[in-house]
Amino acid sequence: MISYIRYTFVILRKISVIFALIAFNNISKAENYYINSRKGDDSQSGKKESPWKTLKNLERIFLPGDSILFARGSSYTGGFIFTSSGTADKPIVFSSYAVGANVILSNDRTKLTPLFQKYGAGLAPAFTNPEWGMLNGNIFRIEGNYITIDGLYFHNNTNPPGSDKTTKNVQKLGAVYLSTGTHNNVVKNCEFFQTPVGIKVKSTHSLITRNYLHDAPNMMAYSWGAIAIMIVRGNNEISHNRIENYGAYGGPYGSDGGVIELDGVDNDFKANNINIHHNISTNNHGFLEIAARNVDSITVAYNLSDDKNQFVGGGSMKVNIYNNTVIRTREPSVDRYIFWTFDRDQVVFNVRNNIFVFPKDIQVFGPYIKPAGHVRTRIGDQNHDHNLFYSPGNSDPLGIAKGKGDVIADPLFVDPTNHNFRLTENSPAMKSGVNIGYEYNLDGYVVSRKRPNLGAY
Repeated sequence: MISYIRYTFVILRKISVIFALIAFNNISKAENYYINSRKGDDSQSGKKESPWKTLKNLERIFLPGDSILFARGSSYTGGFIFTSSGTADKPIVFSSYAVGANVILSNDRTKLTPLFQKYGAGLAPAFTNPEWGMLNGNIFRIEGNYITIDGLYFHNNTNPPGSDKTTKNVQKLGAVYLSTGTHNNVVKNCEFFQTPVGIKVKSTHSLITRNYLHDAPNMMAYSWGAIAIMIVRGNNEISHNRIENYGAYGGPYGSDGGVIELDGVDNDFKANNINIHHNISTNNHGFLEIAARNVDSITVAYNLSDDKNQFVGGGSMKVNIYNNTVIRTREPSVDRYIFWTFDRDQVVFNVRNNIFVFPKDIQVFGPYIKPAGHVRTRIGDQNHDHNLFYSPGNSDPLGIAKGKGDVIADPLFVDPTNHNFRLTENSPAMKSGVNIGYEYNLDGYVVSRKRPNLGAY
């Protein structure tokens, strides 16, 4: 009798476990949620036939593997705080949806207009937050992990209401704001237009890739020009992005802003191990500023910088500069440096396989002259080899002795007048580099292991 009771208990326990697993699996099943500003209703289920209308429901809890899809052609104002997390194999994805080919094929074209509105069509979903009082201008404030934001359009965000050492309002900006303590988030294939800070990266192990950030040409605070990407924490990758017309003339420095800034003003700053590669930067007020101290393991490789101000500048830093094409012929250029620092004694640069083209009044490295006070100065003699320098009329373009394999010559670009900086067959930069381990160049072509070209192409 006792054995029978035990047997029954064991069977019932196994059954309860099975039902618990079934219930868990049902609960944790990934779902698609739909949002349509033209045809939605926030009181509905969020399914495709009954989408939500605004960002209101996005502060609820979502599960790993869920997708949150915005109708193409829709638009949204404001912002939200997203606290849910995905997993490595099941990220939570923000993206878009549109009318399917099956709908097009099964309906007369004269009846498609309401279907386009119902199921989405046209441009990427558009997001703006013009109000500082709403999340400091943030639109997607991400406080979870393993979140992917893919193929959305952000535009016309607010400037901060002033910014100083007390308020630090600039540090609160970011159309997409990846919060401190988060990790493994991805922002890709998005467009940012007139966003004073496009992406704020306070997360770690995150990827910012294949985005287009452009046209933020105004000062956003007294001493701050617009900055496409601001980085606060380490172990992040910035790659394959295109950035145009960021930064502004004005302010106490005459010019400020640009493509990427390691934001040492932020209280949470600790940004070592940053990999910046295969980006195209055009007509910005500087490519990389490291506004911090004791920054280690920054790699800048295979980028095109066709900009107005410095390529890399900052405080105490250790930076690898590999296979970049750096063009400094745009005027007016307020900052007459390729590299600068406030603390030359705490700078270590490894400069290899690059092409530098610049006016005759600029010298890439030196000579180093110790400044009086906290002002910008040349970085002086650094590790450098196998670079090409071109500065017509400049008797001393490096400011220090040439390194092994360095050459002073016209790079013979395909069409520099129209900003095509690829190499012609007779270029002295062809097959003149040394292997540093990269597999492909800025155009995606395989790099020779034995004799790579200089520059990004």
